[in-house]
Amino acid sequence: MAIGIISIVLAALCEMYFAVSREWERQQGQGAALDATSQTCARLSDYISQATDAVPISRFGLNDCLAVNLPADQAHGIYVPANFGNQLLYRAGIWILFYLSDSTGGYTRNGNILWCGTIPSPAVPNLVVPDSNWSLYSNGVGRITPISSMQFSLDPTGLRKAVTATVTSAYTINRVTRSQSQLQQSITVCLSNNGPE
Repeated sequence: MAIGIISIVLAALCEMYFAVSREWERQQGQGAALDATSQTCARLSDYISQATDAVPISRFGLNDCLAVNLPADQAHGIYVPANFGNQLLYRAGIWILFYLSDSTGGYTRNGNILWCGTIPSPAVPNLVVPDSNWSLYSNGVGRITPISSMQFSLDPTGLRKAVTATVTSAYTINRVTRSQSQLQQSITVCLSNNGPE
């Protein structure tokens, strides 16, 4: 009888331990997903807000990459407009591409790491030169992971030049059953330096 009671108590304790362990794992995954989507949105916002132009690009999915054009002229690290006749306007500069890849940063590779690189123009995104200082795998500089998908869209009204970025991160809620959930965040950012040359 004593062995039966001990077995019941141990079974209850084991079940409680596994329940707490599963909840801890779910919370850890959700925290990592929230951190990754928040960092991605903040990082993208910094670049989009300074851009003179933005072009969503489809690679593996619909509009899953974003090319932004940063102003050409800087003074003390701040983008400045150039004088065109009687107007001060931002000149188009280099194109930057944001995309997901694996640790190699290859454009044709699928992965969950946010990468940034330079491209000649949005027409040839496959010629991206990944910025290893921005998403370097070996020391983690600028590395944001795990991101399962990104999608970009322009303001459909055409009243303003703005980009909406939707970032998704999947996480495991139960390692035993391999069930997953996902967390998604969206931001809309206006291109403050957008204007005709």
